[in-house]
Amino acid sequence: MKKSLQLTAAIFTLLFLNAKAQSPQLPNDQCKVTSIGATDPIILKEQEELEKFTADFISKNTNGGGCYVIPVVFHVYGTTQGGMPVNDVIIIDAMDKLNIDFHGLNPDYGTVHNSFLSIRDIMPDITFALAEIDPIGNPTTGIVYHPAASGFANGSGYDAAIQADAWDNYKYMNIYIQNDLFDDAVTNNSGYAYYPSTGMSNNNTARIVYNGAYLGINCTWEPEFASTLTHEYGHWLNLIHTFDGGCVAPNDQVADTPPCDYLGTSYPCHPSGSANSPLNCMSQLINAENYMDYSGATGCYKMFTQGQVSRMYAALSHPSRQPLWQMSNLIATGLDYLCSTAGINSYGTKNFKIAPNPSHGVFTIIPAFNNEQVNEVMVTNSIGQVVYSQVLQSLGNISIDITGNSTGIYFLHIIQKNAVHTFKVIVE
Repeated sequence: MKKSLQLTAAIFTLLFLNAKAQSPQLPNDQCKVTSIGATDPIILKEQEELEKFTADFISKNTNGGGCYVIPVVFHVYGTTQGGMPVNDVIIIDAMDKLNIDFHGLNPDYGTVHNSFLSIRDIMPDITFALAEIDPIGNPTTGIVYHPAASGFANGSGYDAAIQADAWDNYKYMNIYIQNDLFDDAVTNNSGYAYYPSTGMSNNNTARIVYNGAYLGINCTWEPEFASTLTHEYGHWLNLIHTFDGGCVAPNDQVADTPPCDYLGTSYPCHPSGSANSPLNCMSQLINAENYMDYSGATGCYKMFTQGQVSRMYAALSHPSRQPLWQMSNLIATGLDYLCSTAGINSYGTKNFKIAPNPSHGVFTIIPAFNNEQVNEVMVTNSIGQVVYSQVLQSLGNISIDITGNSTGIYFLHIIQKNAVHTFKVIVE
């Protein structure tokens, strides 16, 4: 198991969750995360400037209230990773779950431990969306397939390869899907992410590197582990592990997360919503359900805190992140339809309309253009399970009937030859 926070030449890098691809059993050995001291003055200066920027933003209490759409591109290196498929449907499912987590729509959000109910928080005005226009102006699914490759989580030595495939870091959030993150023949590292950095964005090396074996519904052995991607996006928005620095406040620079002195893989979830465990070294209750812990492996992931959300909103206004969600960039990447004067719209597509929505389970897909051919439609529930699937060749309206399923939020995937579109649909 990789165990340390590491500093690269440009910015702190974080090695995150590890898991065995073929088994729900995790290593029994406890480990601690150790911060390796920085000596490079450029790194230290950027870290200090980022923390000052974050503190200044939070002091002004300017959280949210806008429309933050982040154009995303997935670079996939091998369509089978850890014995699991990596394809458009798998990635779309992972993105759906990611947005559900950030919006607080995960089914277990209401079951947070009593001690943390009042400080949980969400980001209802942010959507991570697959880009629909590529850097040269052509339509895209936001998913690019490459020959198998490894090592993009290394701090150096792979920059040229990363830059060669990268899309402009000021226009797209780049996710690299590889099975061997460090090119060391170890294939059970789940993810590696980087804090906001203008240096990395200038160099086109800002990124998350993630193991395709742990995308969305690939986490068959523990569905909650799929939220490891949420964990990595949290790091991309400047969140630190809750346990970083051990049992000394403010270890993660967030005031409302209790200090945590050991990793989530070595202790269980809260046994109940009122249980007085697990505890830290000062006998204080740990926020074991926090996305920035390591608790996904044991099925605990449920929430961010208010302090963490404030920190992420600050990151969205950092110079390395702010250009991504500007309207001019959303137009350039084909995602402007997700923002309106009322704020953020459902993650869907301007090529189709869904009516009625909300519905009682029967609704119609209405193409905006007569030549919109649909090859397949799929409906998944909020935990990524397929509740409806139909393969077809249609140029007209398509009727969908998912009556018999419980009320709630579902995701409709409209699959075409060169595009996949996703709608949030509500069944009342």
